[in-house]
Amino acid sequence: MDRLEYAGIGLLLLNLLLTYLAFQRDGNFSKWQLRVGDLNQGQWYRLFSSGFIHVDWTHFFFNMFSLFIFGGALERALGPILFVALYLVSLVGGNLLAWFYHRQEPEYRAVGASGAISGLIFSAIVLFPDMQLALLFLPFFFPAWIYGLLFLLYSMYGIGKQNDNIGHEAHLGGAVLGLMLTLILYPSLIEQHPLTILYLVVPTFVFLVILFYRPQLLKQVLAKPSDNYGVEDRYREERKGKEDELNRILAKVKEQGESSLSKAERDFLEGNF
Repeated sequence: MDRLEYAGIGLLLLNLLLTYLAFQRDGNFSKWQLRVGDLNQGQWYRLFSSGFIHVDWTHFFFNMFSLFIFGGALERALGPILFVALYLVSLVGGNLLAWFYHRQEPEYRAVGASGAISGLIFSAIVLFPDMQLALLFLPFFFPAWIYGLLFLLYSMYGIGKQNDNIGHEAHLGGAVLGLMLTLILYPSLIEQHPLTILYLVVPTFVFLVILFYRPQLLKQVLAKPSDNYGVEDRYREERKGKEDELNRILAKVKEQGESSLSKAERDFLEGNF
């Protein structure tokens, strides 16, 4: 769309500062990232902190470029306070969905502002339903709601398939929270653009019901293991997970001292030495 306003610039600079600081010390990155095991131990601040650091500068650039594209018009439409609230609610909502889906995987990690950015994009889709988008590899524009629908379907597929390093859960959770919060703030949009909202809400609602009540169905349909996957492969995966956890705890001891360890981390060390 066009230039960022003050709140958008502030969010961009905060992302830049914390990402830079995370790169300066491994301890910062480890302390701020979303890790399911740490969330399960009550370190809920990671729901926020993980959204302001990135894997690398390319990851940072694409998220902040999206903030630049959509942020200005959204901030002028919502005002700076609601704009920041939308950003943070989408960020936390995306991370909560990621935690819920991976809550039995203590080593699952995630960083980045993608959940927040997804919330901004979906808010823009319902606030500006006539908006047209174009992708770099397509020579034409198309309605924004089509992008939103394809985005939702791809996120659903990615959550079930789990065959890449993309945080699809955070994307979907952020998009849903951004969409819902915008409709709560502006309920008249439902009457003004019912079809656009219907196209986005119905498949999302159905998928979330499956995700919360029948999560195994996704894994059975989309993430069926290969016929060549055997006991040895499972053993290697479990061993790799234990090695990663051991290295993380030892790095934590080096950075913060032995007193920083939780009971679960102490028990883990005792069982491996």
